[in-house]
Amino acid sequence: MKKASSDYPNLEHQRQRLLQQLSPLQEVRRGSLTEQFLMVKHSDGSRVRRGPYPLLTRKEGKKTVSLRLSDPALVPLYRRQIQAMREFETVVDQLVRVGEQLSDLAVAEVVQKKTPGGTGTNRRGTSSGRRIGGQADA
Repeated sequence: MKKASSDYPNLEHQRQRLLQQLSPLQEVRRGSLTEQFLMVKHSDGSRVRRGPYPLLTRKEGKKTVSLRLSDPALVPLYRRQIQAMREFETVVDQLVRVGEQLSDLAVAEVVQKKTPGGTGTNRRGTSSGRRIGGQADA
């Protein structure tokens, strides 16, 4: 479905609203928090489960990197930062979608100006060469 150029102001308004949503997201952190439990073997052979220990994990390239948080008081701060990153990613995804729609409108406007029989003429007449899109004249 083609978007009308009358959609441009609405899309620009959406774009501005999304940009404003990005502004307060200052502290962002990639990754997620999980709980780590360890099985410890005592000298008498008994095993004890220790934990939970808060663990921050994230991908760096193809590897997963983990960091154990030694101060439990930092866990809420890390959770807020991770949540802010997820909000950031959601808003940026929406911003890209709006930007693509605005781009489609810009392309449609250029195409509309180049309609056949318009004011633009080809000084060399019809060409048997290739046109934009790679199709030869038939």
